[in-house]
Amino acid sequence: MKLETGSFGTLEYEEQSVIHLPEGMLGFSKFKRYILVENGEIQPFKWLQSLDLPKVAFPMLDPHLVVQDYSCTATSEDLRSLEIEQDSDLVMLAVSIIPEDAAQATINLKAPLLINHRKMIGKQVILSESDYHTKVPILSVLDKTSTTP
Repeated sequence: MKLETGSFGTLEYEEQSVIHLPEGMLGFSKFKRYILVENGEIQPFKWLQSLDLPKVAFPMLDPHLVVQDYSCTATSEDLRSLEIEQDSDLVMLAVSIIPEDAAQATINLKAPLLINHRKMIGKQVILSESDYHTKVPILSVLDKTSTTP
């Protein structure tokens, strides 16, 4: 299948690569079908591209790249809705904001996207009982973890 996007041009994808988000993303509840766009030029970022509205795409990042011991305590209801059978079924990503000055990029650690990669079902959850923030500077955290004593 093909999708014309504003940011990536024409994308080809297979139906089995479609991630279904029954509740959509926060603020975008009408859009329920997405694909992940990956390529070497944008690593380690991935783009969550809407199939329902091609001009909507979210830059995503593995939160463990920013906070190594990042933990998401999803509710049993969330895991059940995603049909998670074992920990290895779960992929976790977080929305990033990349402004014109990329050095000011942030990641939302408070509302990760959980995906059952076997069933291709996803859900963005809000970690209300955590100390994580919605705008964590990516580069300052990465700089701290990469410095050597």
